[in-house]
Amino acid sequence: MLTSPKHNSPRAPQFAQTAASQLPSTSQIQSFCAQAALFCLPLPAIKYTETSLTLADLFLIPAILLNFGHAMKLHAFQIPFLLALPINLLSHMLDPDGSLIPVFQMAYLWGFLVPFGWCAFVNLSPQRIAYLLLIASGLSCLVAIGQFTGYMPTLPTQKIIDYKDSSRAAGLVLQCNSLTMALTPCFLLLPHIRQASLRILMLLLLLGGIASTVSKSAIMIVPGLLFYFFWREPEKGRVLRWLVAASVVGLLVFNRGASVAELVDKLNAVVEFRLSNADSSFSDRAHLANVAFEHSDECMFLGYGTEGTYRVMMSKAGMGQTVHVFYLGLVLIEGWIALGLTMLGFLTLLTSLWTLRKYNDAIFLGAHLLAISVTTVLYLSYQYYPFLIAAAAIVRARAELSTIQRPGTTVNPRLRISGTTRQVASRAA
Repeated sequence: MLTSPKHNSPRAPQFAQTAASQLPSTSQIQSFCAQAALFCLPLPAIKYTETSLTLADLFLIPAILLNFGHAMKLHAFQIPFLLALPINLLSHMLDPDGSLIPVFQMAYLWGFLVPFGWCAFVNLSPQRIAYLLLIASGLSCLVAIGQFTGYMPTLPTQKIIDYKDSSRAAGLVLQCNSLTMALTPCFLLLPHIRQASLRILMLLLLLGGIASTVSKSAIMIVPGLLFYFFWREPEKGRVLRWLVAASVVGLLVFNRGASVAELVDKLNAVVEFRLSNADSSFSDRAHLANVAFEHSDECMFLGYGTEGTYRVMMSKAGMGQTVHVFYLGLVLIEGWIALGLTMLGFLTLLTSLWTLRKYNDAIFLGAHLLAISVTTVLYLSYQYYPFLIAAAAIVRARAELSTIQRPGTTVNPRLRISGTTRQVASRAA
């Protein structure tokens, strides 16, 4: 039986090549996971109530693993975190009240996420990172404003304090204080927005979200906000005009069309509510801090672990947390030595950014270090993502610097690094 020429043509290899070209590459999958993780990181309330893993972690883990080739080269900022890991791990393993879950949480955050999480974002441009984080944070601020004014419900994963006709909003974060912490460094992302109108709109959303928390820790936004406004904002007068207009509109919405006298009464009620609790709040936290400091002498080499810290604070102070002081909590959990190494890692990140003239990223990291000082130690990735952004900026800047220093090299302005040392193609001068 004769066959036509069509049957003799190599159609199978051609079909295989076409199908392969239609499949997404590893770099495309990694980029999608990294961007999805960035968008979800500021929204930790979107998670199962029984677990500390959020939706962001489902994208963040594959984004790190698919780009883990970068981790083959060790950087200076990673070393302190890796040295503190065995001490932290031993503190948890020797905790008589401990279980496997805190050990896994600690290993994931301090052994994987903080030292290597930057691998997920090193191929993304700073502008893309800023846009994704600001869009997600703006969405959380919209929800917070709606919760504060009574138009939006709370999520099952959130803990919100209600008072009279309003509530301290949490947006799409777990608590009001956590929302303030998450939004504090975001002001340093605003310079990446070139359009003045969009930049002002995002600034108003951030301020509205922080105001909706009615949190005393909002004072921590002042350094970053002032740095952005005086050194990075080119249209200061326009920003001030919009702030005044937005404040008037916000007060009208908050008052829901009532008279000016009722508006003043409602604002006075909010202020009086916060001031009436201020004395008791400060005294309670001072007492908890004293209890924590008294037991910190026993944590010179090893800490109590997570469950052990809860037990000590509950038995001695009646509360299972460490006074909303992140660094004091680390002392009790992992011990002074591990805390010193951890702080050395933070300091290395900060000084590296400053040395590389990444001043905006350095202030971004400094604002977050200031914000977490008045929060508890959380086993959630959104408390640690600014460290990943800062580390990715360091690796990206060093790759660009090494490319510039090579003779006969022209730098592509859209530089991306792939693997451990991807470089821009060079040509003869």
